[in-house]
Amino acid sequence: MKKIIVSTLLAMAAVASFAQGTIQVGNGITGTRFPIYGPQVGSEGVQLVGSSALTQPSGTTVFTGGLLSGTRYLAEFWAGPSSATDFSGLSLITTSVFRTGSSATGLPNGITATLPTGVIAGVLPGSSAKLAIRVWDTQSGASYAIAGVRGEGALFLSQPLGGTPAGGGTPLTSPAWVGQSFSIAAVPEPTSMALAGIGAASLLIFRRRNK
Repeated sequence: MKKIIVSTLLAMAAVASFAQGTIQVGNGITGTRFPIYGPQVGSEGVQLVGSSALTQPSGTTVFTGGLLSGTRYLAEFWAGPSSATDFSGLSLITTSVFRTGSSATGLPNGITATLPTGVIAGVLPGSSAKLAIRVWDTQSGASYAIAGVRGEGALFLSQPLGGTPAGGGTPLTSPAWVGQSFSIAAVPEPTSMALAGIGAASLLIFRRRNK
């Protein structure tokens, strides 16, 4: 039985027949909103994860960075079995840049991508997948691993994925909104962290000598 990806970290909606297997993903589909923000103003090294006033369903987390926009920022969509507890248990599905301006759903500068037919390892038809997203500023690095400004959202479960349910019927494709908004943040350079460690060690030695 063919397993069809019908998921995204954010929300999902089929845009073609299941025979073709193309799926559109984004963070402003079917009445959901999952805005992703730039670094916190004045606290660029702090990443926030939560629901803002713009998020739907809304929350009280206050993001002071602007909404990410354009090709400068890349988003990675990750998925894996429902038992996954962190990114090490997920696989990269696709990447997407951010839009500019508003979409028909009213979410400015969101993400949208089209996935081909595919298989999420460890997820059977009719089962849920664990989903997540990573975002980075390409001006700070060529990949998420080395980017100096980056962030990732919390893992969450999808609705049951493609495949024919037990007893027949249409594939299960209803989107689930369980994720949260998040901000990207500046990551300390290794040299800065090393210097901070040396400074702390020197201060400790100095204090001991003066006892």
